[in-house]
Amino acid sequence: MINQSVIETRCTKPDAAAIAVDASGYEIFSRGDQGAAHVLAHRLVDTGQYEAGRRLLGRWLDDLTGSGSQWVHLQFHIALFELATGHWEAAHRRYLDHVLPVAESSEDALTDAPALLWRLALSASESMSLEWEPLRRTALERMRRPSDPFTELHNLLAIAGAGDLKSLDSYTNSCSGGSLRMHLVCKLATALSAYVKGHYRRAADLLWRLLPTIAEIGGSRVQIQLFEQMAAASWRKATTGSQPTWHAQAA
Repeated sequence: MINQSVIETRCTKPDAAAIAVDASGYEIFSRGDQGAAHVLAHRLVDTGQYEAGRRLLGRWLDDLTGSGSQWVHLQFHIALFELATGHWEAAHRRYLDHVLPVAESSEDALTDAPALLWRLALSASESMSLEWEPLRRTALERMRRPSDPFTELHNLLAIAGAGDLKSLDSYTNSCSGGSLRMHLVCKLATALSAYVKGHYRRAADLLWRLLPTIAEIGGSRVQIQLFEQMAAASWRKATTGSQPTWHAQAA
């Protein structure tokens, strides 16, 4: 059991009947021990307490076993704390041990797996080959069925991370939008394609212009921050003349 007294000293314990939200007002799951840990993760990241998050939630998770999408999402949160405190190898190991196996065997990591692997890629000290192919396969399979826009966007992140330009460009060429949320997904697919092709200035321009509206697609403030990181990375690459090196795994 998670130590509820610790949670109460670090943040306000959520009312069981209340709806918990993050700093942006996005509703987050909050029931049970995993819900309490999730609320704590958001409170700590919203107040910049990354080291506390790494130690407190990491220690709790490492002493337990779990399954399902909520368990994977908590692993995602701890990995972000690890990245924020300079523990890249620990975050990568957490991805390999707790997120990738779920992504390979189910759809319980459809959003968390590609989002975390993108952060690992953007935070790596040097270009390296990461484990994109299982995510690409799962994403392509899932895209054969209708998805909500937030999930669809993460399917595209998996495809882009794997460097599968054929599938990505096929999507952008046929993407018609429809709703505002899907229109934004189509625009982001174009930005992802530009990034993978090494057209970083175009990717940066598209991402910066889309940032104020990306929250309309869905997701917490923590989840939306990925696209801020991608925009910043695109601009850095555009101004340094970097070439794409780690998007090279898909046939």
